[in-house]
Amino acid sequence: VMQQLRVETDATGAGEGPQRAVPWTAWLTRDSWVRWCMCHMPPSWAQWWITSGWRQPLQRVLWGLEGILYLLLALMLCHALFTTGSHLLSSLWPVVAAAWRHLLPAVLLLALSALPALLFMASFLLLFSTLLSLVGLLTSMSHPGLAQDLDQ
Repeated sequence: VMQQLRVETDATGAGEGPQRAVPWTAWLTRDSWVRWCMCHMPPSWAQWWITSGWRQPLQRVLWGLEGILYLLLALMLCHALFTTGSHLLSSLWPVVAAAWRHLLPAVLLLALSALPALLFMASFLLLFSTLLSLVGLLTSMSHPGLAQDLDQ
């Protein structure tokens, strides 16, 4: 014996049963509204939508608006940075002046103390490159087949 399915009815007695709650974003992903729009849209509108003649001017306008918005954003950022920077500089200037007065001799002393090491390193590199050139010259003289002709 087949069991008869029990049909639930909603408040109006429609017989479809209570509808589950569907988020409104599900409407965007359904294709039925596109089909409905295409059926109820006049053919001239559909033809206008399909042709790409209107898209290029609209794209130019949108690009222009985007450029203006980016320019305004850049101006606002420059204004914010300038005002904040001027406030910071006016309050930090005595600190910077005192630090510079104490740091300048230290930086000069550091540079002067590093000078002999830099001169030694430069002379070592010069000597090392000279030795490498001599080794290359001796190798090319003793094995002429391994030397490359750079004129070709």
